[in-house]
Parts: sequence; structure tokens; C-alpha cells
Amino acid sequence: MQSPVQKPNADPPAGPPADPHPDPHPGAARFESLLEQSAAALMSAPAQALTLAEQALAGLPALPSQEAPGGVEASPRHALALRARGLALHYGGRHAEGMLALNQALALAPADDAALQSRVLRALSIGCELLGAADDALAWAKRALDAARRLDRPLLAADAMLSVGVACSRAGDAAGGLGYFEQVLALFEAANDDEACISVLNNMGINCKNLQRHDDSVAHFERALALAEGFGNASTAAVLRSNLAEPLLLLGRLDAGRRVLEAAIPQLAASGFRDGETNAHVVHGRLLLAAGESAAAQAALERALALTELTGGRNHAARAHLALSALHKAAGRAAAALHHHEAYHAAERAQFNADSARQVSALRVQLEVADARHTAELHRLKHMEIARAHDELKALHAALLAADEEKSLLVLRLAEQSRTDALTGLANRRWLDEHLSVELARARRRATPLSAALCDLDDFKRINDRFGHTVGDAVLKQVAAILRERCRGTDLVARYGGEEFCIAFLETDAALAARSCEALREAIAAHDWASVRDGLVVTMSIGVADTPASIERLLADADTQLYRAKHDGKDRVRWAASE
Repeated sequence: MQSPVQKPNADPPAGPPADPHPDPHPGAARFESLLEQSAAALMSAPAQALTLAEQALAGLPALPSQEAPGGVEASPRHALALRARGLALHYGGRHAEGMLALNQALALAPADDAALQSRVLRALSIGCELLGAADDALAWAKRALDAARRLDRPLLAADAMLSVGVACSRAGDAAGGLGYFEQVLALFEAANDDEACISVLNNMGINCKNLQRHDDSVAHFERALALAEGFGNASTAAVLRSNLAEPLLLLGRLDAGRRVLEAAIPQLAASGFRDGETNAHVVHGRLLLAAGESAAAQAALERALALTELTGGRNHAARAHLALSALHKAAGRAAAALHHHEAYHAAERAQFNADSARQVSALRVQLEVADARHTAELHRLKHMEIARAHDELKALHAALLAADEEKSLLVLRLAEQSRTDALTGLANRRWLDEHLSVELARARRRATPLSAALCDLDDFKRINDRFGHTVGDAVLKQVAAILRERCRGTDLVARYGGEEFCIAFLETDAALAARSCEALREAIAAHDWASVRDGLVVTMSIGVADTPASIERLLADADTQLYRAKHDGKDRVRWAASE
């Protein structure tokens, strides 16, 4: 599923002069130029953007510091330079330093300067988005919008509203994000800013596609494409064509989808935008497969896989492998179909683990920022005037208590995140791997059996496509509840990734585990899914294997049996003896 995007250097295109803080000193023009160059280099060259931001900061009078308490009072220019530095650090992957710089910029932004506060708050939202902290990104974006609304500056409010829409969408609220994008579009249209409308329409097209509103998605992408072509922006037009192709495919408009992709792919390749080129090849392969052109589809999908070797795009790789598995299965090439089916699951699991690690990393960065702020407060205390020390010490003590409570909550969240799947509440893959190793060692010592079952929801993509991702999430939660209720207290139950679950049956051979899995399969098939959505049918295929030489072999054997269950018609249980 695509996520909407925002440009980090998109400042209000109209309003007061470009320099909202006039400064008579001769370096003012150079300062503004350095910040503009830094903003332009953020996405393509973050190291250069950081150098430019630090040059702008170095050209300002020094602020008081822990080592050098003497200095000048902060000006809004210090906040602007620190904002630029914080964004560059985030885009360079140095998130803890970026957060500290942006928090310092916010502290230096005057309370009566709502425009500057809004810009810094938007930067904090972007930083959290890059870090993977979607809820925090949304909170900062809403604060930026509140600050912008205090001024009679519609386009400043539009930029802040765009950030809220992006943050909503990335947090999983596609409908809410679309509502904000529609308001932003109206503001840009009223200002006759067609160029700004392009990115908003692109985001609206993405959200409509994610909401299964494919006709609306096509309309938004086509309008954005017409505007981009009017401005002669070939690279943006190529990306829009690639985005447009998928809803055309989902609507069955194969000829139209082929035309836009055949125009987009050469442009994306020439621009060096590998991620966009990879996505275009995946959609092209799926489109050709739908048109019955298997050889051409295979070539397009294999080209996409070759590009993922360069970019590391696991999502694109998973989609390409899934399409190739279906292609080879239809052609009767079972070995090739199995290879791509296993590669699809491996790519999905790798992406799932990477997303989990990113969320854990976000919590760690927040802990680092909290620790750094504690340290800064302690150093500041050393330079306080003696007459004010007692009162400020009391205030600091209260702040540190509150911060320590916040830190304790973050530690608890970090521990919970490391072992629990956020959507279903089941254990996650990391927890399962740790405990399976322990149970295998115990099974060997006691000479008792150990079985594992890999359970995969049948045609889950079709459920998402037909009913939407909200219903898909509800299905995953309900299936998890059924597994939790019907498995024994000694069984290990975990979400393995995507729509796949894993159950480890302790002191149980494959035959007994298969009987338990048959009961689980029947319970899921018999569940009242109409209470979730009329017409919804959910079944599960299960593969079972018992004690092997290693955890890897156990799971691989279970996956092979799962493939047999799928190949034999789905909604069934397979294990070695069932051959």
C-alpha cells in the first residue's frame, strides 16, 4: 500500500516577504541563500544540506552554552538555522541529533511568531515521520496547523494541513487524510497555484486507491498528470503515470494502464528514480499477466526483482515474487511456483521484521532525546544565579520527575514493542524465534516431540481488495482471537508476518498437532464473518511439521506442507504423513 508524501522544503508560497525576520546586518542575504540551498539538497544530498545549515548557523552570533555561558540573546534566525540543521540530520539518518536540534529550534521560536512556530512544528512532524513514529508525527502536525490558523495566511495553513493529512494517512487513517487533502486542494485552487496542486492530487489519488475508490483515484492522478505536463515536469509526470497504472489495472482498463506504463518506464529509468522504476515494472508485469501475456509479464517482473537487488525494496520484491508464483503455477511449473511463493513470504517477513526494528529504534531515539534533555537541564542548573537556584531547583526536580515517568513509560513501550504484534496482540516473530530455540533444546533433552504449524489466510489480498484494509485488519484481529481462545496454554502462538500465523505445539507430534489444527481450521471457517461484513468468507490453510534438526528446518518443513495445502485447494491441513 502506497503512503502519501510531503516535500520537506515546501514553505508557504505566498504571504509576507521571503525573509520574515528582517536583519540589517550584511550577511542576511547569504543566510537566506544558505537555508534555501540546504532545503533544496535535503532529499538528494542530506550531508550537503547539513553542511549548508551549519554554515548558516556559524554566521550568527554565538548563543550561550554549557561550556561558554556568555553570548547573545537568541534571535528567530537561530531557530530557522537549527530547523534546517535538524531536518538535514533526520534525512541523514541521525535522528536523535535531529530531534534535539528541532526541539532547540522550537524553544527559540518566539511565542508571538506563529508562522515560525508552525514551520518548526512541521519539521518536527517530518522528523518523526522519517523516524517511523507515526503517532508523534500526527501530533506535531496538528500543533503546526493550530499555530498556522492563528494567522490570516491561508497558504501557511494549507502547508500545515498537508502535513496533517500525510501524518493521518501514514498512521492508517486514509479517509481522514483524504479529508485534509481536499481542504488543502481547495486552498491552492483559490490561490491559482496549479503547481502546488500536483502533489496534493497525487496524495489524493494514493489515498483513494488505498480506500478502493479506484475511479476517483484515476481522476485525481489524471488531473495531476495534466498539470505536470503543462509545467513540462517530465520526472513528476513519469511518477504520476506509474501511480495511475495500478488503479487502471484494478479497474480492468488494461490497455490504458499499458499505455501510461510504457510512457513512464523509460522516463523513470532515465531519471535514475529506481524505486519508482521498480514499482512500474511490478505493475506492468501484473498488468501483462492479467492480459494473458505470460512471457512479457515474466520479463517485467524479473526486471523488477533485478532492480530490488540494487534498491533493497522488500515490498516491491514481495509483490513481484507473488505475481511470478501465480504465473508459474498457472503454467504448471510447480517448482518455480514454490520457489517464488517461498521468496514472497521471505520478503514479507523481512519487511515485517524491518518495520518492527524501525519502531523499536524510534522508541530508543525518544529515550536518547529525553536523556539528553535531562543532561542539558542539569548543566543549565550549574550556571544559574545563586539567588534563583532554590526556586529553579524545585521546578527542575518536578520536571525531572515528570521526565523520569515519561522515560519509564517509554521503556515499558519499548519492551512491549519488542515482543508483541501491535495489530493482533499476539506474540511477534522475534519472541517466537527466541522461545522456539528454548523449546527445541528442552525437547531434545527430554526426547519429546515438538511440532509447528504455519497458518495462512486464504485469498487475503482478495479480501483487502474487495472490502478494504479496515476489514482486512478486523479479520486478522478476529483470527488471532480464535487462535488464542482455542490453543492450549502451553502452545506458542504468534503472528508470523502479514496474514500468516505460527503455532508451536509442545510435547506433541505432527499427527496430534494436525488434529488440533483441523479443529482450528473448522472454527475459522464456521465463524460468523457476516457480522464483520456481509458477504465475507474467511478460510485458512495450514501446514504442520514435527521435531527436526533445527528451528529453520522445522519452519521450512511446515512451509512446504502449507504450500501443499494451498496447492491442493486451500482450506485444509497438510502434514508429512498426509501425503
